[in-house]
Amino acid sequence: MDRFHMMSVFVAVAEEESFAGGARRLNISPPAVTRAVAMLEERLGIKLLTRTTRFVRATDAGLRYLDSVRRILADADEADESAAGVHATPRGKLAVTAPVLFGRMYVMPGIVDYLKQYSDVSISAIFLDRVVNLLEEGLDVGVRIGELPD
Repeated sequence: MDRFHMMSVFVAVAEEESFAGGARRLNISPPAVTRAVAMLEERLGIKLLTRTTRFVRATDAGLRYLDSVRRILADADEADESAAGVHATPRGKLAVTAPVLFGRMYVMPGIVDYLKQYSDVSISAIFLDRVVNLLEEGLDVGVRIGELPD
């Protein structure tokens, strides 16, 4: 059985404090949950959960392992998202600035086309005829015409 799967099952059971609750949360059968936790405990050589007829609680070792596993699974999810980000569609907020006339004539049509293609992006366009500091003014993209001091 996959190590990450066993870890995910353990987290679900520990957080739900129930094998049945963990099974419902993961949409798998209760016997599969029981097997995964048993295999994980056997692999580690420690008891992670205390089971009674009334409750399921993490042992002291189980609580320490739970904290570590949550971090590991979060890091794995972040790595997956990061890798997918290279090919994912853009989303979020984008702040753009340009000179007034140039922005209206050339930048705005580009923004409209971009928004048609990527509807999960919201764009704030600020057209100014002065030099702006992108960092201080919270802007992502700046178009300027002419020589800049830096």
